[in-house]
Amino acid sequence: MTFYSATAIVTGAASGIGRALVTRLLARGATVYAVDRDAHGLTESVSGALGPVTTIVADVSDSEAVAAVVDRVVDEHGRLDLMFNNAGIVVGGDFADMTPDAWDRIVGVNFWGVVHGTQHAYARMRAQGRGHIVNTASSAGVMPVARSTAYAATKHAVVGLSTSLRAEAAGYGVRVSVVLPGVVDTGIFDSAVNLNGYDYRTSIDTLPFAKVRPLDAADAILHGVSKNKQFITFPAYNRILIGLNRILPGVMAPIINRGGRR
Repeated sequence: MTFYSATAIVTGAASGIGRALVTRLLARGATVYAVDRDAHGLTESVSGALGPVTTIVADVSDSEAVAAVVDRVVDEHGRLDLMFNNAGIVVGGDFADMTPDAWDRIVGVNFWGVVHGTQHAYARMRAQGRGHIVNTASSAGVMPVARSTAYAATKHAVVGLSTSLRAEAAGYGVRVSVVLPGVVDTGIFDSAVNLNGYDYRTSIDTLPFAKVRPLDAADAILHGVSKNKQFITFPAYNRILIGLNRILPGVMAPIINRGGRR
């Protein structure tokens, strides 16, 4: 597909991949609605924007708030072409230290946030007979990740939701893709919920892989969307790790989780 004149919603747009997606979509001629609960971050995201962008402060874990965003886009433009369910948080530490509050926070954003965005966008796209839903998961959505068990659980759920809906939605002209990035250098790790002294940022910084720049991640995502890929996986090392894990899960699990770190 082409992005010129397309209408797009991007959640988690105040930083990281979301902010980069806003930038790249505007550069390609799309009209973008940037959504996040961080008002200050949204303002920074669109500072100097070269294209039509609207910021909306909303919490994706609130179904009614997400529905209002989708309704607004359709009311103002008559259609919704692209829905990027990108908002996410991380919780790191031992599974035994997970609290009900930590579960509520990560499931509310990473799972219910994607469900709400997908469901409300899908209803509109199915009615109009076209559209593309893009859900950001993680390599943790297809591989075991010790000390990020809750995060991995939500991302596995996003993969299942996306691949199953893709098969169901195809008959209605709606496309669904799921993004499986490697380690992208975003602020998500600095704002992580750390359990009982765990340091998510230090854990990430010790990994022997080059981090992906958010703008490069956005380019990879939009390329995958243009090709209607089911799985949008990057960079190359991440595709290799995921492929090896599918073939040799027993061998790869201790390598991936050496030291219990992601």
